Amino acid sequence: MKLDEFLPEYEYHEVHAVTVDASPERTYAALKELTFAELSPLVSLLFGIRNLPARLLKKGTPGSFQGGPFLEQMYRGGFIPLAEEPGSEIVFGLIGQFWKLTGGVEPHVPDATAFLAFEDPAFAKVAANLRVYEEDGRVRCSTETRIHVPEPATRRKFAFYWRIISMGSALIRVMWLRAIKRKAEKNKE
Repeated sequence: MKLDEFLPEYEYHEVHAVTVDASPERTYAALKELTFAELSPLVSLLFGIRNLPARLLKKGTPGSFQGGPFLEQMYRGGFIPLAEEPGSEIVFGLIGQFWKLTGGVEPHVPDATAFLAFEDPAFAKVAANLRVYEEDGRVRCSTETRIHVPEPATRRKFAFYWRIISMGSALIRVMWLRAIKRKAEKNKE
């Protein structure tokens, strides 16, 4: 997987997958074309809850999700496109101090090269993918999220944050995969 190139070492990790009754090509197209409006309203609520402290403290928050593909909106909101294996895998990342109420300092990490080179121990580094593959004659769509927090004191701060948000994070990813599945199966060839 391309994901291995960007975060081979990590302390936190989650994987989710669905089986899709559509071709790999159609599933990958659905993954890329899916809009925020095609996700469950619960996803919007969970993003809103995460951004509430920053909004209440009148700090900058990522823009609201409007039209266009959800992945593109995530990139506009701060995620970094890291790699793509067309038809198979998309990898994206984010670096931050997520445990801070307003998200902490945002380092300047404009691309995959800067992501790989970034080594400040006061930050957590996240890499995730969306992947389409065939397994046992079936089409699968999965997402894996890896988080690396190299410094023990920073890891303790992140661990507390992760205990609070990990269920919501997993729920967003599961709903994302289900939406991709619905879209691919609705438009299957």
